Amino acid sequence: MTALARLSDYGIMRKYLYCALLALILLGLSSCEIFGIRDSEYPSAPPLWNNSTSNWEQVLQNLGYCYTDSRNVVKYSSLFTSNYRFYFAAQDIVDYSLPSVWEKANEQDMLINLHSLSSKISLALETLSGSPDEILASEARIFRSYQLSIKTSSGTANYNGSLELQLRKESGYWYIYRWYDYRSATGSSWGRLKYVYSQ
Repeated sequence: MTALARLSDYGIMRKYLYCALLALILLGLSSCEIFGIRDSEYPSAPPLWNNSTSNWEQVLQNLGYCYTDSRNVVKYSSLFTSNYRFYFAAQDIVDYSLPSVWEKANEQDMLINLHSLSSKISLALETLSGSPDEILASEARIFRSYQLSIKTSSGTANYNGSLELQLRKESGYWYIYRWYDYRSATGSSWGRLKYVYSQ
């Protein structure tokens, strides 16, 4: 056999090998469905939120939405007036050496920390018997008991007590102006939660 014939046979064999290799690659790719048609993923529902707080009830709803859905954390500071103040429970100030008051910026930082360290937050607000709400045209005092449940990697912590929210209507919209926290006889308060997650 001449050298030319051997080279021709070698060239033919190389072509067959390349074709076989290409067929194996295509077969492998088709088995992992890389070219298959997939169903598109449905976008998740947007977080619940009242864009207009033309009544005070919507402010309370938005407060809950900020705690229970981390996607609302950036909207949290919009619930408060520029001169907002939170007042810690007197017992917490004594027992835990907490400050007596803090401001709007503290609230935002705390909620960011809380959501970054927790996997689930549940909040229940209920009317307080014997403490009726006081609703005026541009001011309101709201009294509620609360129960907060925070689930983290180390377990679940519960916080309970009562609160007084003072709201004001500014330019047609309601905002939280003052927040007073009251600790229950047993358990930890919302203020204690806030202070722990502000660190």
